[in-house]
Parts: sequence; structure tokens; C-alpha cells
Amino acid sequence: MKRITKLINQKIPYLDKTKNKLILIGFICLYSFIFIKIYDPYDINEWGKTYYLEFVLLGLGVFLFSQFILHPLFKIKRFKVYSLMLWGLMEMLLIAAVFELVYSPPINSFQEQIVEYLITVKQIVLVVVVPYTLFLWYTQIQLKLSSYKEVRPNTVATNDDKGSDLLVINGENNKVLLAIKYPKLLYIKSAGNYLEIFYLSGEKLTRELVRMSFKELEGKINDPNVIRIHRSYMINTIHISSLKKTKKGYALRVQNIPEEVIPVSSGYKEAFEKSLEPGRSH
Repeated sequence: MKRITKLINQKIPYLDKTKNKLILIGFICLYSFIFIKIYDPYDINEWGKTYYLEFVLLGLGVFLFSQFILHPLFKIKRFKVYSLMLWGLMEMLLIAAVFELVYSPPINSFQEQIVEYLITVKQIVLVVVVPYTLFLWYTQIQLKLSSYKEVRPNTVATNDDKGSDLLVINGENNKVLLAIKYPKLLYIKSAGNYLEIFYLSGEKLTRELVRMSFKELEGKINDPNVIRIHRSYMINTIHISSLKKTKKGYALRVQNIPEEVIPVSSGYKEAFEKSLEPGRSH
């Protein structure tokens, strides 16, 4: 039950952009036209083959109205799986209502009108639900790919561009205690009044302990890949090897330290997710 609840509450970011909305609408309309043209399913042939294109165009109009007028009108920022399912059902009911208004012959009794409408709803749902489900499946694949495969799309470029930049930590009298090239920095952990800094010296994992707070350190960092993810952790995102979503945030693993699990807390979750968005400058 928990798995189902978690699944239907997953966010679907791919309908935030106009391009992806048009892809969804175009796919549904193309699939529906080809399907009913070839198979004449669910007694749709009784409506008349010459009307197939009209049916699809009416559906197209309803989808455009739904996604580009109703969607912003209801101020829906981002769909979740369950809300997209409900929204899709609403669209199908709306298409059925439009079909009834345009094509249904005059019927005297209200009961007959309801029966006719329900038959139309069934026919539309049985055709449209397949491409809608395929799109939902596609978004889940894209979500997993963006979480795992695209964790760091610009790692190589980052290492080249940032190779000469140093994180410099000074001690008393402004003497340099430690200087690390950003691509070599793995992560930083708070340990009381000290910071444990983990980095690569050549290919060897090295740990340094310096007396400093995160607040002091954050003022020295000028690499956007090094971000705060927890009150006790900062991480260089170019070295993330994998991540797993948890109840409160994420659990990360870092290259060269596979046994170490680094948490992303709920307070830093949103900023962390933004840092992983494709197209961001790293």
C-alpha cells in the first residue's frame, strides 16, 4: 500500500513546458486517429468513417483548451501521478460532452441522453487511455533517467574548466592551511567545531581536519558544484556516483568512497534537485 501511495504521489515535471504538452497532445491524437482508422474499435464505426478526422480534431481542441487554458486557470504548478490521472479523466469526460453536443441526435428523455453520453465516454476512454498510460510510463522512465543517468551531465567539462580554481583555507595570520582544486574535492562533513574535508590527492583518498564552521567556509567557496545538502554536509556534485530517494530527501554515494552514504535533508532537498536540472550551468 505504501508503494502505491508513493507511486501515485510522484511528481511529473514533464508537463511544465509547452513543448512537452504539445508532444502529449500530438501523441494522443495521432495514436487515436490511427487506432480507430485501422481497427474500428468499440463500435466507433457506427459513428461513420468519414467523421474520424473530425473526431480527432474535436479531441485536439479539447486537449489544447485543457492544457493551455484550464491548466493555468486552476493554477496547477506541477502534476502528480494521481492528479494527472484525474485530469486525464476530466479531459475524456469533456470530450464526450462535446461529442454529444455536436453529433448526438435529439433525444426526448433525459435517461436516454445519459445512456448515450456514458456510451460515448466508454468509447473515448477505451481509445485515449492507452496513449495517456504510455505517456505516463514514459515520464516515469525519464524521471529515473534524470535522477541516475543525468546526475552530472557536464562532469568532464567541469573538470577542465575548473581545473585551475582552488578552495583555499587560511589559518592564523592568514597563512594558507590547505588548498584544494575543486574537481578534487569530494565532500565536507561537520564534526563539532571542525570540518572534515575529503578530497583526492592524486588517486588517493585524503582526509583533512580544519577548525572552521560551515558558515565561514561557504563564504570562501566559489564553485556552484559544491553545495550544502545537510546541516552537517556539503558535497561536490560532480562526484556523485548514485542517489536514492528517501522519505525525507535523498541518500547519496560518492565516487571513491562507495561505503559512505551521505544524506540530503528535507531543508536542502529543493536546492539539491535544482542543482541536478539539465541545462544548469556547472
